[in-house]
Amino acid sequence: MLVAAHWVTVRLCGSRVSPWCDILPDMELGVQPLVRRSLLVVSPLDDGALTDADNSIADAIVLDLASRIPEHQRGDARRATASALGRLSSGGAELLIWTDAKGVSADLAACGRGAIAGVLAAVATPEEVHIIHETLTTWEAANNVLSGATTLELVVATAKAVQNADRLADASPRTVAMVLDDGMLLGELGVATPDTSDRLLYHRGRMAVAARSVGIQAHAFNYAGATTHDRAVAARQAGLRGSLCFNPGDVAVINAGFSPPRHEVDAALQVLDAMQVAIEGGRGAVAVSSGQMADLANVRGANSIIAWDEAVQQRDAAKTMAITPSS
Repeated sequence: MLVAAHWVTVRLCGSRVSPWCDILPDMELGVQPLVRRSLLVVSPLDDGALTDADNSIADAIVLDLASRIPEHQRGDARRATASALGRLSSGGAELLIWTDAKGVSADLAACGRGAIAGVLAAVATPEEVHIIHETLTTWEAANNVLSGATTLELVVATAKAVQNADRLADASPRTVAMVLDDGMLLGELGVATPDTSDRLLYHRGRMAVAARSVGIQAHAFNYAGATTHDRAVAARQAGLRGSLCFNPGDVAVINAGFSPPRHEVDAALQVLDAMQVAIEGGRGAVAVSSGQMADLANVRGANSIIAWDEAVQQRDAAKTMAITPSS
């Protein structure tokens, strides 16, 4: 079971690129090496969905206690939560619950100690974030959980949340990411289901900028593409690192789309090699094998690709180890 948080603040530079931290010291800004390419959302009341989730390769499985659960079934969902978490605990996914400021205390009470790595919460104001933060602190103290260990991922699902994105992102030190709930946001806006015209371009961009400005991740799909894989690739290339997922069958292609392909990693390594030679020769720019020019700005992008590739590889290895029977 992987319930430990993969989010401690580290240097951006990965093992293959650490020399560049001396040349570009501002690259040491804290980031969240979180790998949640796929956040698979399931109801604790849906036996079939739980089975599919358990058999999936999702980076995170989210038990929905607040978003798409009717209010009159929320008590039933809470009563089923402990059993559902136990059922999913043998896999390699992070286990999370989806809650809100109104019900977070009762939702947490339904979870056993150490059963979850964090929570997703749809919020619209910083005050709601503060309520959830303080409730998590109280719950951790009562359950002998390390203070601050339970992560918070903010769900942007309303126009008010989009408007307040910058204030939400900075409202709690627990926050490791912000994620766009396309379906709920489109419904509130009265907009039809998204297609390749990408009706949420502004909303997603505002959330992403708010998240990155405080060093946390942004999770969302990009709708520039015909397939789920294409949309995940487009999102990754725009700096996003994962998305909500409601269909277990989409998990593998989402994970693949949000993982850097070999040719992008190789190109990034070429940039670093070429720039290393340039710096040693007293130059600030150099042509790489593709014929394009590279400078220190390209180094930042190359470092980002390589660091993300390392994080993805480590996460996949950890999941494999978690589900592989010991000999």
